[in-house]
Amino acid sequence: MAVEKATFTIPEQLLRRLEKVPAGKRSLLVAEALRRELDRRGMAKDLKKLRRNTAWKEKDHPDLLTPEDFGNYRPAKSRITG
Repeated sequence: MAVEKATFTIPEQLLRRLEKVPAGKRSLLVAEALRRELDRRGMAKDLKKLRRNTAWKEKDHPDLLTPEDFGNYRPAKSRITG
């Protein structure tokens, strides 16, 4: 993977904490943290889109509105018995 050098500004307190990480591991730590945060934001954006385009519409399934309805719908052999 190609790498590039980047310059950015962070709060002093955060920089002091980063300086405690061994010099050879800092870039890896920052890259991993940045990747995770960008992935998280991407997933949050995707979830918002999905929420707007709900596949399940109550009007299409009036017989499956309550947990009891779902319990009655499942085939008997798939039900957990005690």
